[in-house]
Amino acid sequence: MKKSLSYIWYQLRQSFSVTESVNTTTGKAVLEAATTIKKHGANAEILQLLLQDSSSLLDILCSPLTQVINGESSFLSLGVALLKYYREISQQAPVLEDYISIISQAAYLESIRNILSLYPSLNYDNPEENEELGKILENINNIELDEKTALQTIECFHKSPLAAAFNHLLSTRLISPHLSKYPAMLLVKRIAVNTNLYIIKCLLDLGDDIQTVIPNCRDKWEEEDQNIQNIHKYLQNEIATQPLDRVFDQTCSFKDIYIPLKAKPVNKYGQINTNAESGDLEAWVKKNILTENNLEKVMFIQGKSCAGKSIFCKMFVDWIRQHLHPLWTPILINVKDIKSLSSNLEDTLVANLDISLTRGNNNWLKNQNTRFLFIFEGGDELTIVARNNHNLATFIQQVSEFQQQCKNNDKMGHRVLITGNTIPLSVIPDLPENLDIVEILPFDKQQQEKWLEKWQSLPVNQGKNTDLQHFLTNQKCPAFIQKLIHEPLLLYFLAGMYRDDQLLIDNLTANNSQTTTALIYQEAINWLISKSADDWHDKLPNLKHIFTEAAVAVIQSKREFAPISMLESRLKDDPKCLAIITDQIPKTPLAKFNIHPDDQLENMVKFCHQSLSEFLFAERLKLSLINWTQYDNTASAKQLIITDFQMNWQIYDLLGFGILSKQIVEYLMGLMIGIPHFNWRQLYKRLDSFYTSWCQGKFIDTAEETLSQNKLRELQNAGIYQLGQRQVDVYAGLNVMILLLAIQRYAQENEVLKEYIIFYPSGQPQENNFTYQLQNVIHYSSCLQGENFRSLVGQFLSGAHLRGASLLNINLSYADLTEADLSRAHLCRANFSYAHLNSAYFIGADLQDADFTGANLAETYLSGANLSRANLYGANLKDVDLSRANLSGADLRGANFDGANFMGAIFSDDTFGDIRWDQKTNWKNAEGLEIAKNVPLTLKKRFLSESD
Repeated sequence: MKKSLSYIWYQLRQSFSVTESVNTTTGKAVLEAATTIKKHGANAEILQLLLQDSSSLLDILCSPLTQVINGESSFLSLGVALLKYYREISQQAPVLEDYISIISQAAYLESIRNILSLYPSLNYDNPEENEELGKILENINNIELDEKTALQTIECFHKSPLAAAFNHLLSTRLISPHLSKYPAMLLVKRIAVNTNLYIIKCLLDLGDDIQTVIPNCRDKWEEEDQNIQNIHKYLQNEIATQPLDRVFDQTCSFKDIYIPLKAKPVNKYGQINTNAESGDLEAWVKKNILTENNLEKVMFIQGKSCAGKSIFCKMFVDWIRQHLHPLWTPILINVKDIKSLSSNLEDTLVANLDISLTRGNNNWLKNQNTRFLFIFEGGDELTIVARNNHNLATFIQQVSEFQQQCKNNDKMGHRVLITGNTIPLSVIPDLPENLDIVEILPFDKQQQEKWLEKWQSLPVNQGKNTDLQHFLTNQKCPAFIQKLIHEPLLLYFLAGMYRDDQLLIDNLTANNSQTTTALIYQEAINWLISKSADDWHDKLPNLKHIFTEAAVAVIQSKREFAPISMLESRLKDDPKCLAIITDQIPKTPLAKFNIHPDDQLENMVKFCHQSLSEFLFAERLKLSLINWTQYDNTASAKQLIITDFQMNWQIYDLLGFGILSKQIVEYLMGLMIGIPHFNWRQLYKRLDSFYTSWCQGKFIDTAEETLSQNKLRELQNAGIYQLGQRQVDVYAGLNVMILLLAIQRYAQENEVLKEYIIFYPSGQPQENNFTYQLQNVIHYSSCLQGENFRSLVGQFLSGAHLRGASLLNINLSYADLTEADLSRAHLCRANFSYAHLNSAYFIGADLQDADFTGANLAETYLSGANLSRANLYGANLKDVDLSRANLSGADLRGANFDGANFMGAIFSDDTFGDIRWDQKTNWKNAEGLEIAKNVPLTLKKRFLSESD
């Protein structure tokens, strides 16, 4: 039977023998009753006065809200007392509708006080009386409840009719000259969702009284209450502390120096939309999560290393906690901590989230009272922890499907935000349609100035050198530094070193940004070590050694942390360093530098920032590269200090774990280029010799114990089990290839080295035969689960010498082959879709049936190439040389041939037929079409009409 709220209130009055008062909407009686009960407990007299002088508990919303927020009152206790006294006086149990009428109002008022008290500076009281409030309150009192709507109110209050009516009253009350409509409505939504907390408390406080009305529900409510407590504990312990984490030198927190970031949208090819205006990154995310019809979109924030992604996550998750919870509940997940990928995102979350609410609760994602915002920090890092044929592409697809599921299931409604480096499209050839990507922009001048203002205002910096602009405007300051200060992390390093008088211009002199970046990191790490090591100056070399080996351990563990036993194993031949690690960790600078046992992961070591571990790994690798080129001057005959066998083991030890990141390679080359008079030719010779032997299988095809087996055993002793002998061998060889490619790119820009260092991944070109070495390497790499040659090495192939290589059916989609030489290569059915091929050489190459869909072939040399039946749909061939190329049967629809040279090109033959083209094919400024062979008549007519 339906009962209106006013009738339920009338029943209460009747049971307390109360006559109606003339003035029943001032709310004064409600406030007095809630205050008295909080201070002195409940009694029948105060409840009688309440019923006499009010029409409902919501009458209080017609009185000044400041009293509601700041007063010492308990609306929850008031509601529970009113129901309990009603039961005792009337000698009969209230029905469900009676309970929900009072519980919902009391819980809503408690939620109002809880949320609005978070913003004491806001003025909630409009000096002008709002006559509409009385009418709305009257409409609320006329709302009718039955058992179905009452149960719906308990299950999900914020979606109930009562919530809609209460929200209308409250929003009308809040909207004023002091508080505009949008923030007022946001507060109202948050209050409505937060009401569930107090409804559950009220139901539990009523105890056995309500069990007769709603039997067998107490366990369910207790579980819900426990879930709420678990979330609160997680937010306080894990999220609220994020902005308070100390920055590297421990003198300030991230919150102290954070400056909001700016971003621009990115298209499906991973390119920034230059025509779009830059916008505030936080505003973009807020708009996304607060736009209800945008629920299917997965948010992806990409940015270069040191762009500020991690600090954004730290600040933003806490902002959500403070200003949107429980409307949205933030969950921060470092992707490196994901131990395994399941078949779907829900199972992956359950398997990897160490949060009590996921344990034994199969419906934790289908609780309508909780909407999670899952923030995956470092999404690109999943490629190196993936196993069982799952990788970043699988993860992105899981997230895409999960987000679509959230849109289609009204019991979910969660959102996912991923941050990471630029998405490696070689790994994810087909991005889901529901991925919304933006890229963080470097600091502009205004952001730099704001950051420096914050830096100068820090108490710890008072009276010190904080005017970094003075240093930057120094005529001797390298020009490249002016570009690098647009990166927040490097700006911090420079400002910190300048403050502590450790920023020397002479130490940063370099002729390229790559070396300058490496030098800044080098000086910054020396600064951090010396700053933390006041009593350890005599052990600085030992500390540096520990740091570099710790970086190796962390990088090879493929997570943010590594077992201390792994570090100890790497230091077993250095007793001094081992003693520091095993006996004196709490007293050393290691703890201050975050090279210490992790607080939550016993016997683990971690770094406070990925860029530090990557740079120190590059430092460690640099030391080995130097050693591999040095000779023993004390020997009678000229000989290298490191033998071939020793070098081979060191290669497996350092590189047989996974693929080198692009950032590590850039740091390494920056460091190496900065070494004066380095013997590049000797390094290239030794690495090339290793690569050739590796390609021939000499390190794996032996009856003796192999180097890869030794490395595998070390990894497994450290608890790293995802690799086998073949995987270790493949990674070691591919990483050497990556180093050789990087060395060659540098050498080709050096007049002295360019003729001596030419690396051929597929072997030396042969006059009349193809080379097959690289093709064999690619096939061998297929033993890697979830990864392949394209996804691992594709981003490093710019400038590669692949002349005369046989690469049938090779998949190099999205790869970077800028300025690569593939002349005379056998590339039938090769996949170059969306690859970067600008200024590459395909002279005389066999590209029959090759796929160049969406590829960038600007200024590429395709003279004499066989492109019969090739797919060039949507490709960019601006200023390309297609003289004497065979294009018969090729798909040229949507291709851009602006400025292309077609002199002597063949457009049709008897075997493959005519080319295909359409209105979107751009022939503007094309040359040689008039003397090309077998040009289709329709195209020739069009060309002639345009030339007239």
